[in-house]
Amino acid sequence: MTTFICKVASRCNLDCDYCYVYRHADQSWRRQPQRMSMRTAAQLGRRINEHAMTHHLREVNVILHGGEPLLLGLPYLRELCDAITEPTKNVTIRWHGQTNGVLYDEATLEFCRERNLSFGLSIDGPAEAHDRHRVDHAGRPSFAGAHRALTLLSSDWGRPVWGGVLAVIDLRHDPLEVYRFLRGFEPPNIDFLLPLGHHDLRPPGKDSPGTTPYADWLLRIFREWYDERPQPIRIRRFRDVVALHLGAQNSSEEWGLQPVDLIVVETNGGLQAVDTLKVTFEGACDLGLNVFDHSFDDALRSPSVRARQDAWATLSPICQACDLVRVCGGGYFPHRYSAEAGFNNPSVYCADLMKLIREITTVVDQDLARLA
Repeated sequence: MTTFICKVASRCNLDCDYCYVYRHADQSWRRQPQRMSMRTAAQLGRRINEHAMTHHLREVNVILHGGEPLLLGLPYLRELCDAITEPTKNVTIRWHGQTNGVLYDEATLEFCRERNLSFGLSIDGPAEAHDRHRVDHAGRPSFAGAHRALTLLSSDWGRPVWGGVLAVIDLRHDPLEVYRFLRGFEPPNIDFLLPLGHHDLRPPGKDSPGTTPYADWLLRIFREWYDERPQPIRIRRFRDVVALHLGAQNSSEEWGLQPVDLIVVETNGGLQAVDTLKVTFEGACDLGLNVFDHSFDDALRSPSVRARQDAWATLSPICQACDLVRVCGGGYFPHRYSAEAGFNNPSVYCADLMKLIREITTVVDQDLARLA
């Protein structure tokens, strides 16, 4: 395991209506300290160093997450990073973070350049698309702050520490308008996220299992993006489909059958499985472990994490029999859930994934055939 998602702040300055932390089944954030203490951060650093030595790792990824990590303020965030770094004598930390951008300013950018800390920006497109969901706790829009961050990160000064863009799909907005707006800032990558849902929490606009509204939305972008070759912007979802189709073994978490390579650390030091499971049921992420009493190998041996290390064993029979499973991996784990069958289902997005994969790979195969 090489990636540690660290919940350094358990609160957020926005109240996004689709947020998996605050708006869904698991409400454990209410019991978390508002920020990670220095004591917890130092112990986290010791555990990272221990894990690196055990597994002969030269570098690891530490992702500052929340809530909103910039709520800590730069002095506290600097001290926290130092507390994590000081015990990690045997491994290099590659620093990353995820922000809604509202608090990202020139001073933050200077700090990020100093630490070589790259932040990804959550922004859903132009103002109308972004502000439909991403408002503060008084219901006020947040686009102005996110746009300011976007301008800073896309500058020559900010680009070296820009991790890219996360945008949650809303079917009501024109996909090409959203894509062209984001493309205009030339981010290093764009990740278009499917809204977190499952069989008991059907995604917006997904009226029945056989419909494909999300594939149709994404394919409009794909056709334009593919024709822009060589593609100036990496769209992770499309790149993963193409790479896995052509024989790659590794991809991002949502695709393929490779073992999951991450653990989440809560602000109190608790160790958790992937936090997007919070959309399924209360306690879905909880491993009953913490950085003070347990190693990361203890977490990797826990049943709910092991279930995602042997990806094939967790697939439903329908998925195991499908010719696309090596690409889709059965769909993202939270998307498979139902109270009746647990995670032993195809993804609630199964029809979308099938259409998306088949159309993308057909285009790629036709291109390869012309070159042969």
